[in-house]
Parts: sequence; C-alpha cells; structure tokens
Amino acid sequence: MIWPTMRRILLALVFVFAAGPLAAYTIYLKDGGTLLAREKYKVQGTMALVILPSGAQTQLPLAQIDVARTQAGNASDFGSATILTGAAPTPTPPPAPPKRASLTDIAAARRLQSSRTPPVTRATPPPSAAPSRPAAGDEGTTPAGYVDFLRTARSPMLNLSLTNTVSELMGTHGVSRSGIYQGSQSRRLLIEVPANSEGAVFQAIGAAAQSLLELQAKQPGTIDAFELFLVTDKRQRGGQFLITAERAQELVGKQLDLTAFYLKYVEF
Repeated sequence: MIWPTMRRILLALVFVFAAGPLAAYTIYLKDGGTLLAREKYKVQGTMALVILPSGAQTQLPLAQIDVARTQAGNASDFGSATILTGAAPTPTPPPAPPKRASLTDIAAARRLQSSRTPPVTRATPPPSAAPSRPAAGDEGTTPAGYVDFLRTARSPMLNLSLTNTVSELMGTHGVSRSGIYQGSQSRRLLIEVPANSEGAVFQAIGAAAQSLLELQAKQPGTIDAFELFLVTDKRQRGGQFLITAERAQELVGKQLDLTAFYLKYVEF
C-alpha cells in the first residue's frame, strides 16, 4: 500500500534531520590538511571561528581554508547521519550535554592557531603587557620566545613583606601552596603553583587575577604584573601566563571565562 510506504519515508527523513546537528563538519585547508569541527565555521572579518568537536573554540585565517572544497565536501549537510529506508528506528535518548573542553583540547587548539596563523605586524604593547624576554645569559626560552620558567633559576624576593602579602592573598583565594620569586622584570613577581589537575590550574589562574587586583588596590604602583607558572609534582608544565591588571580585569569582570582566558593567554 502507498500509505505505509510514505509513512516509513517520512519517519526516516525526520530521523535524518534530527540527527543532523550531531554530524561532523570537515574543513579542508589549502595546504592539504583537514580540521574536524562541530559545525560550519563562522566568518569574523578575515578570520574563521571554529568550534571543535570537544566544544572548544579556535580561529584561523579565512585565507587558509579551501572554501570550494569545504562546501563540496559538506554539500549533503548530513555529515555522518545515515538515511534509513526501512521502518522507523527505535527512539534514542537525548544527547548528553556538551562536554567542557579539557586543557588538552584547549592547548591543541592554541597550537593549531599558532602554527597556521601567519605572523602579523602589531603595535608595541605597553610595558606591563609585553612578553617576558630573557636577558643575555639566561637559561632559555619557550618555542614561542617567552622566558621558560621551567628551566630558569629562581631569585628570592628581598621584600619579605610583599612576599607575605601576596602569599596571603593567594591563600585567601584557595591557593595555599605557592612560591613567590622575583620576576623576569623588576616590577613583576613570579608565582609558582603546584597544579596536578585541570581544576587546580583554573583555581590558580583565578586566584592570581584576584590577588593582583587586590594588591594594586592596597599598594598602588608596587607591582605591574604576575608571571604565573603552573607545574605538576613531577615537574611537568601546567602552563604559564602573564597576569596584568588589564587581563585580570577581563577575568574578574567576566569578559572571559577561565577556559577562554587559558586559550587566549597561555604562553607556549
């Protein structure tokens, strides 16, 4: 009979469209590589905003995307959905809420952005936001050219009152273990915090941002920035950051959440 046949086709189409949002979207790059995304990228000026399958966001220059091949490769818009022609499928439970991106996902996205983004000319940043650069004779830098705090020697702070104040502020915000040292510049402090989990990393970032703003409110002009270095008990990197007042305010003022802050400011 015609009606049962039509009914099966309609039910199959409903299933396909319902499955559509979960389908992967493949972005083809002009250098021959591909990037798997949760959905089609969004264009913002000359950049393409990409949501990775994990939910993390990254961006890359639009000029690096093979637009024609990407459109052709995703022309069906069904992704990995399967079109059924038989009886209606057994209803499936609703998908789980999107998983929050792990630091591994975030770091991978940042490395992808760094490796594929061509160098651009930028205005010279103010001294407080300039990257940490080693003086002649220092022990080395990271691949991106920042001071490598995993290998540099630690110089104790001579101002014990300031050291105690910063340690107390960090403790107030949940970080009880921290080493306070002289930073790479005279008006910076290096804060080393043990961090063996993603939660500990995020807590240390938030504590450093809050502590810097409170210190500058209590003692204006004393310190320009914190250099935050996170390390595991096995001396493996958890990330390093330059925390300026402007960046701290982005986090405290909720312009950025912790995940976005990590992605934007982690130093490789």
